[in-house]
Amino acid sequence: MLGRLGKDAGSLLGVEITPPFIRLVQLQRYRGRCSVKAWALEPLPATAMHNGWIGDPEQVGAALLRAVRRSVGQVRKAAIALPGGLVIEKLVSMPVDLDDEAIAEHLPADAGQFIPFALEDAAIDFQVMGLDPDDCQRQRVVVAACHLALLEVLQASLESAGMRACVVEPDSHALQRAVQADGAHEGLLLQIEADALVFHERGDGRVSLRREVRMPIQGDFVQSLAMAVDNYLLSSPGRALPEQLLLSGAGAVDLHLPGQLQQRLGMDVRHADPFKHLALAPGLESRSLMAQAPCLAVACGLAMREGDRCLG
Repeated sequence: MLGRLGKDAGSLLGVEITPPFIRLVQLQRYRGRCSVKAWALEPLPATAMHNGWIGDPEQVGAALLRAVRRSVGQVRKAAIALPGGLVIEKLVSMPVDLDDEAIAEHLPADAGQFIPFALEDAAIDFQVMGLDPDDCQRQRVVVAACHLALLEVLQASLESAGMRACVVEPDSHALQRAVQADGAHEGLLLQIEADALVFHERGDGRVSLRREVRMPIQGDFVQSLAMAVDNYLLSSPGRALPEQLLLSGAGAVDLHLPGQLQQRLGMDVRHADPFKHLALAPGLESRSLMAQAPCLAVACGLAMREGDRCLG
């Protein structure tokens, strides 16, 4: 049930289910241009989630239904973000003469080498990335896998809200898509959530580089963030400093946070703004949306997918 990574899949409702909110964005396309048609943030009960994912499908489904009603949207086909820490991604090399059907047949044998649970319990998908630059007789393929149980509780949540998933992809892919729409192609992404910080970078072959660290429980928040960034950058000796630091997530909406971090880090820091180049549908209040842009970045990146292929 993992959607083809990076392929377009529909005019969809972008949905991220990450405490403390369900985040929802709907875009509308007209003559090749996108506008924001609807959005919503809906609080998630603390008991609805477990270990970073859905623990109670009924509670999550009820919150999702409230979010859809709050947004006054009509779309029931969704692109859903799966936390990147729950997805295994691997770049593999395969013979260039294999088509999609043949690759699918080979996947179990190849994926079995890096999936740490039984293959019958895994959902596996892939995307061909092109020729291997080191061998023109081979092609690079990104393989993604997650545990089927993660998708089963997701499906139960969606069904209780009268929705269905057309695609499920790692949140890091959606975030990268949103940042590219913002015009920022280089830089370090820092996703600040309720209990964790997640660093995102684009890796070779579009395999996302992702590192999650726990948020300090006490102490100065800005100083803790600055120390986390410094530690991340110092963990790779000799690396070039990123051009800028982009902030996203529910913990990044403070208007003053970029300036405070920039002063301590000595580098360009700003909020990720996936809506910067998008028009707003009549009736949407821009100030409220812009204030929540960092929190809605993943949901917006999901909604940017195109096409209407839904999984049954």
